[in-house]
Amino acid sequence: MNPVEEITVWSETKTGGKVVERFESTTTQVDLSDRRIFTTDLSPLRQFGNMEVLTLSGNDLGTIDLSPLNESTNLLELSLGGNKIEQVDLQPLSGCTSLMYLDLSFNRLRQIDLSPLGKCPDLQTLHLYENNLESLDLGPLSKCKKLRQLSLKLNEISFLDLSPLFSCSGIKKMTFDGDVTLVASSGFKTDELPPALNAMRGMIEWK
Repeated sequence: MNPVEEITVWSETKTGGKVVERFESTTTQVDLSDRRIFTTDLSPLRQFGNMEVLTLSGNDLGTIDLSPLNESTNLLELSLGGNKIEQVDLQPLSGCTSLMYLDLSFNRLRQIDLSPLGKCPDLQTLHLYENNLESLDLGPLSKCKKLRQLSLKLNEISFLDLSPLFSCSGIKKMTFDGDVTLVASSGFKTDELPPALNAMRGMIEWK
């Protein structure tokens, strides 16, 4: 029997130290968390045909190129929390059609385009808390019908249009800062509200 092929992922710390991790090609979980990674090359991940979980949380990443994930149709969870990411292009995630969990919390994001997540119909959890977001268009999330949890607390957001979330009938938990102005289309006012939105009915300004 031929030995299982190993795949090597090369990364580097802020001081230039090398971080070398080897995984069996059949692995479904790639854990690169808490390695002090400053830069990393994710291109070897294209070889993981069965990868379901990718964890890069708790590192020193300032930017990250997610393009090697654009054909990761089996990816269920992507964790990038606890880094120093200031900007990230989520476009490659439009190919991650099975994605259920995305964590970008505890970073330094000032803006983010959620449009690619409209191609992730199974998305259930999105964490964006503890960033520097000043505004956020929730429109793409209207296509994420299975969304259950949305965490936006501890950002700089002053205004949120919740209208797209009325398509997410099962959303049960949503967190945001207390001084955020919440608005929604008056056309949804008489509808049966999703649990999380029903809990904040009295806080919504209907337009």
